[in-house]
Amino acid sequence: MSLRKKILLGILLVLVIAIGYVGPYYYQYAQIGAAYNAKTVCSCVFVSGRSLASVEKEDLYAIPYGTQTIDRKAHTATASLFGLVSQTALYRPGLGCTLVNSSTAQELKAQTKLDFTAKTIQELPDSTLPAGQRQTLAKTLDWAFAEPDTSFPVLTRAVVVLHRGKVVAERYAPGISRTTPLLGWSMTKSVTNAMIGLLVKDGKLKVDAQAPIAEWKNDERKAIKLDNLLRMNSGLDFEENYSNVSDATKMLFRVPNAGQYALQSKMRAKPGREWYYSSGTTNILQEIIRRQFKSLDDYLAFPHQRLFNKLGMSTAILEPDPSGNYVGSSFMFASARDWAKFGQLYLQDGVWKGEQILPKGWAAYSAKETPHSDGYYAAQFWIGYRKDGMPADLFYADGFEGQRVLIVPSKQLVVVRLGCTGYNNFEDKRFFEEVLGAF
Repeated sequence: MSLRKKILLGILLVLVIAIGYVGPYYYQYAQIGAAYNAKTVCSCVFVSGRSLASVEKEDLYAIPYGTQTIDRKAHTATASLFGLVSQTALYRPGLGCTLVNSSTAQELKAQTKLDFTAKTIQELPDSTLPAGQRQTLAKTLDWAFAEPDTSFPVLTRAVVVLHRGKVVAERYAPGISRTTPLLGWSMTKSVTNAMIGLLVKDGKLKVDAQAPIAEWKNDERKAIKLDNLLRMNSGLDFEENYSNVSDATKMLFRVPNAGQYALQSKMRAKPGREWYYSSGTTNILQEIIRRQFKSLDDYLAFPHQRLFNKLGMSTAILEPDPSGNYVGSSFMFASARDWAKFGQLYLQDGVWKGEQILPKGWAAYSAKETPHSDGYYAAQFWIGYRKDGMPADLFYADGFEGQRVLIVPSKQLVVVRLGCTGYNNFEDKRFFEEVLGAF
């Protein structure tokens, strides 16, 4: 064999080995990308009521090379990448969209027979501010919805400002209304906080007790308290990275049960010693919540009966994973007004229309700084704006692409901003500083 043939054979062998190692990774990456697009399209079309064209134009910038189709009869959305990998998500009324990656559509449809159509609607009262404040807020909203550079879109979709529980400013982008459910992304974590609070009020859970997870009772993870999970200082090793195949992307888009996947994480530090943002810990909380109920139906009905219906959050939809557990880290939709009601509940220390829905003092607990978070995090809520000179009692729900519910008890303010802002194109701190400045 000639030297040239030997070199070519060696190169070919290296390529075969490389494809063997790298190929599966990129195939899995493509599966996650297709799942992201399918899930996004399904929810935006069937939950938010938007057109496929608008979703493809605005929401799929992270995975721009896919092909998406909608089957309105089957209530499914399918996304494919390069015709090689495809994923499908199924819409179910009241439950939103779930990826069909470990269960068939028929199995998902048979999971529950709950009827979510009977919803309590409570309109927020409106109020009029003095002319000077109205003009100041109007200018701020003009700026928030402006698109000075279309190559870096802001895509603010909704803003609602509550003062003393009343709507004092409100605006929507074209195609969005006060009843359009919009994705909160990681603001959903704050809703998981509320669900834990309800069970604490019921006496079923204690924040200072060990997390009730049987799988941890015989190893070092038994030292993890419920408080550690709420504050994301559990010490569990969970990779929160959305740019590659990671624990977070596999948990959200590949596995059948997000919480059970996350609770398999090993320890990397002793509980309470370090803070590390982890969507996995929130889905472990949802797994804990699920285990407090005898049936899946009882669990699925829980946030609707005990939270959404109480507040009149008629547009709220929490989406479950294929196992039926709510993806409490990431997948909740609600209108801007309904997100504002959620914020108002915390501003009022868990009281709504005279009823103590959350435990007394739960809001203060949720807003208390978590050690080692450098002043940024509390308990499934953020507090980082305090570092920028905003009020010391401020706390907020925070989600990807610029979702925020700002709660400021000292000013009796709740401010909601929803959008689809990629790559930090929106100056959120300036926006909230200007709104607060008006009061």
